[in-house]
Amino acid sequence: MSDKKKNKKKTIYVDDGRTIVDMSATYGTPYSNNSSPVKYSFREKLRTYFASVKLMLLPMLVTLGIIAAAFGILYLLLSLA
Repeated sequence: MSDKKKNKKKTIYVDDGRTIVDMSATYGTPYSNNSSPVKYSFREKLRTYFASVKLMLLPMLVTLGIIAAAFGILYLLLSLA
């Protein structure tokens, strides 16, 4: 048993300089410690909401169309059987 513990390889982590997980460059956001909290007005929040809904509208309609087509095909197949 003690031989297995001695032969266990130790993992070595190397910093390769990538910033994929580095959050140090996110200063200036409303919730960071580097700036005071920004309070957005209701109009700005509403504008952001409708902008995001516009982006999601077409994919939602396509998904609903696929689901409706699948339901229609299954309904026809099962009603004819």
